[in-house]
Amino acid sequence: MPRYDYDKDYPFAAFITNLGKYNEGALVGEWVKFPTTAEELKKVFERIWIGAKDDFGQTYEEWFNTDYDCYVDGLYDLLGEYANLDELNYLASKLDDMSQDEYERFQAAMEIGDHTGSIQEFINLTENLDCYDIYPDIHDHDDLGRYYIEELDAMQVPEHLRNYIDYEAYGRDIALEESGQFTDLGYVRDTGDSFHEYYDGERGSIPEEYRVMTFQDDIPEEEISEWAMDLAYDMDEFFRQNDPQYAAEHPEEHAAKEEIYENLMAGRISALDEKLAALGQTQEDYLPSEIEKFKDATGYEEFLDVDPQAIREAIENPDQSHVDEMLAFAEQANREYEAEVYGQQAAPTPDDRETGETVRTPRGTFHVTDMSREQMEAAGYGFHHQSEDGRYLIMANGTRAFAIPAQHDSHIKTAEMSTEQSENMIDGILNNAPSIGELEARAKAGEQVSLSDVAAAVKAERQTQKQAHKNAKTNHSKKKPSIRAQLAVAKKEQKKQPPAREKSKDMEVGGREQV
Repeated sequence: MPRYDYDKDYPFAAFITNLGKYNEGALVGEWVKFPTTAEELKKVFERIWIGAKDDFGQTYEEWFNTDYDCYVDGLYDLLGEYANLDELNYLASKLDDMSQDEYERFQAAMEIGDHTGSIQEFINLTENLDCYDIYPDIHDHDDLGRYYIEELDAMQVPEHLRNYIDYEAYGRDIALEESGQFTDLGYVRDTGDSFHEYYDGERGSIPEEYRVMTFQDDIPEEEISEWAMDLAYDMDEFFRQNDPQYAAEHPEEHAAKEEIYENLMAGRISALDEKLAALGQTQEDYLPSEIEKFKDATGYEEFLDVDPQAIREAIENPDQSHVDEMLAFAEQANREYEAEVYGQQAAPTPDDRETGETVRTPRGTFHVTDMSREQMEAAGYGFHHQSEDGRYLIMANGTRAFAIPAQHDSHIKTAEMSTEQSENMIDGILNNAPSIGELEARAKAGEQVSLSDVAAAVKAERQTQKQAHKNAKTNHSKKKPSIRAQLAVAKKEQKKQPPAREKSKDMEVGGREQV
């Protein structure tokens, strides 16, 4: 272990603060010395109420680093409020594993400013100390010139001529030639060895023994859904305040928040990262740092973060795509396709039962659907939160959310009970509703036709068409080849084709539009 400033036995400590409590006006946090362990950090989180619930039943799940005590020169300014705790522990552990000689080389490299722009670069610097030599007793060009001539015998100078040598000028030439610099720790030179990147900034690149947030890896689906909904709400608000074009393209706040929520839950996050970056947000800011935490917690895989259009293009142009990386995505798409073609008729969905009303809560605006809690749970939705007046429950399934009355009394069910025959199912569809043709005939005869009858007739006709289309698919005798099979065939056929002739230099080079 090296000697840190002020004889400390650790490189730095962070004051980890409960962000929810901080926003309520209370400073609840604790100093943590790095490196630490997952077990110790879990206890700290419990003591500062991370994971506990507030008076309204909401979980305190966000934290930030209020302050640092740092005993490594040049490091303090890069320790941000929302720094990744796994990454901080990785760096602290690498520093603690150094000998005193290695630590001095590390500090000398930091002083000349090589690879010191981020925590990621600092970590890679600890793995590349062989790229630097340090001479602690050389502090100026004269010292350097004398060292090379008298110690290294770089030049044979007779003893009686040494007083006439301009050691300073010679040392200056040496420093320029080998790009050396003078620091408080002595003269530092680049050895010429290649600098390798061992850590790419992704959590998966951090060795298991250095990770301290593993106790949060298994987050319940309900908490992930709540987290994604909170992020979607915050991002939509941020985009509206900072990007007039976004506000113009997304006039409906609820639909925009729901779209962001669905992208987060589906792992389509890269576009959100790019939009935040385009608006000047960095990893030191709240939203990008929260997205990184969300990625870590949900097992985000960057190579799966592709639009379905990319899959279609991969089938058509396998040589221009990362086909092998997309196979997992293709398998999932194929399973969904088969479930649609060969599965049974779907039960009524919350979309089918929408009443046209909306309910606003602190977490967003939600469409009301005329289903009971039992029906929503059977459809895969779970309780998320309740409206402030207690009249509505917000139910979510990990990708979408709807409001239902807390004391449910379905007017559709009542209508079915009173109009349908006894053998009909109470399925949320008024099967005895008049058809569009019947309503047209009534209108032509001068009768009044209600809007509710028209809406019911349109919905029934759409569902009839949808079921007919699905039955046609089911009756199709030949099963459609899987997307994976199509990819494999396309890739094989591409290999058989002769290589394309190289275009002449004076021809314009066209590029396929990025998706």
